[in-house]
Amino acid sequence: MKQLTVLVPNELGIAARLTACLAERGINIDEIDIEGVEDHGIVVLSVDRYDEALRVLSEQGFRVITQDTLLVRLEDRPGALAAVAMRLKDAGIDLRSMHILRRDAACTTASLVCSDNARAAEVLRDVLVVEPPG
Repeated sequence: MKQLTVLVPNELGIAARLTACLAERGINIDEIDIEGVEDHGIVVLSVDRYDEALRVLSEQGFRVITQDTLLVRLEDRPGALAAVAMRLKDAGIDLRSMHILRRDAACTTASLVCSDNARAAEVLRDVLVVEPPG
């Protein structure tokens, strides 16, 4: 799965501007997380048309970083995310981001970005939703 990270100013209307430029092109947002800290903001999203979204956001002056993510499915219980983070730490792999995408009574699906996604995929093979390409 590909993830877009957009670095934005933390200002009134920035979420409206970003989401509207995608909507105008008919790009569907699958997942989004928006955080503001002081005068900076970070928007992390996945969309149905990744390449077009990257182009549109860049054309509109947004600073966009692209990342490949790993999808994992875990039992929905206290400590499940901690166990994943510990497995990566023990393997010497830096966990750069983790986002919960979906939760239900039985399981949690999360996206991860690691310093070495290929190695992380090997370490987490038993909980991967889809094997990464390559």
